[in-house]
Amino acid sequence: MSEVTQNDVKILYGDASPERRAVLAQKIAYNMNSETLSETEFELALAICQKLADDIDETVRCSLSQALKNSTDIPKELALKLAQDVLDVSLPMLEFNELLDDADLITLIKTGDVKRQLAIAHRPALSPNVTHNLCSQGSEEVVDHALKNEGAQFIEQTYELVLQRFNQSAQIQSSMASRAELPAQIIDQMVDLISDQIKAHLLGTNDISPVQLEKMVLESREDAKQRFFQNPLSKRDAQKLVIALDKQGKLSNELIIRALEIGDRTFFEYGLAQRVKIPVQNAQALIKDKGEKGFKALYTQAALPMAEFQAINYMVDVEYHSKKNRAITSPDDLCAQADEPESWLTQTANKKKKWRFF
Repeated sequence: MSEVTQNDVKILYGDASPERRAVLAQKIAYNMNSETLSETEFELALAICQKLADDIDETVRCSLSQALKNSTDIPKELALKLAQDVLDVSLPMLEFNELLDDADLITLIKTGDVKRQLAIAHRPALSPNVTHNLCSQGSEEVVDHALKNEGAQFIEQTYELVLQRFNQSAQIQSSMASRAELPAQIIDQMVDLISDQIKAHLLGTNDISPVQLEKMVLESREDAKQRFFQNPLSKRDAQKLVIALDKQGKLSNELIIRALEIGDRTFFEYGLAQRVKIPVQNAQALIKDKGEKGFKALYTQAALPMAEFQAINYMVDVEYHSKKNRAITSPDDLCAQADEPESWLTQTANKKKKWRFF
């Protein structure tokens, strides 16, 4: 494009069509951004831009805003004026212009206009203060876009706010799980809210401590009971967790054995199946084989510590062949187990109590 000329001024003040003025806006902005103008030419170009910012035709102002969205050479007042204009004029400035400071952005966030909030949520960089205001004022869609913005800075209090506002939103939970370096306390809060699929994603984006890992992926018998009481139709997806752990090199011997210790059969079975690369049904058959050979072969192939085999084999026998420890598959199983003695020791103690004379 050519330099700024007196003809441009004639177009501005003459009887030019909106289309010609829109083209003029693009030309002037291009020259200002190219840094090829003399000081006098720049002042003339700036005066034309300020005049175009007051143009009665919205398409002209839209053209100007689009052309100046990345400019940091214009006065801040001009950038703010365009950002506060009607929606279509404001959006390019809201999303891209670096002259707008936190106070400007927060004021515009508080107008409650979702499209303006979305434009701000897409900015290449967001300070913690702006992010917090988006998450406190914005809709689920706005917050989701902020979470997906890698340039958005979050503090722990903002994550807590998001979990409080959208604790039932799987979309928000998924987007939060995608963020790297979540605070440990936030991960702890998420464990009880998110699905196994989202947990699997979280494992790939954050460093999880061993304690958090156990809490996140394992489900004790008491946990299973609570889940069934809350939602009888709920199901785990332990396979996704096991596969994610294996990909991250976190499917440890300790985790597999711990699953057996707390009665998490599903994780134990999928863990062994993943280690040996066989269908889980085959692993289940080998585990439940009443002879020692089947489970020992599976145990050996899974590279679990042989020094611990006898102890683990005993736990398998107790877990899988004891009536008390049968798998919980429905709420009816909970009622049936409530009538059974907790253990041989409890049963013996109850008998003694029945026959004592004093």
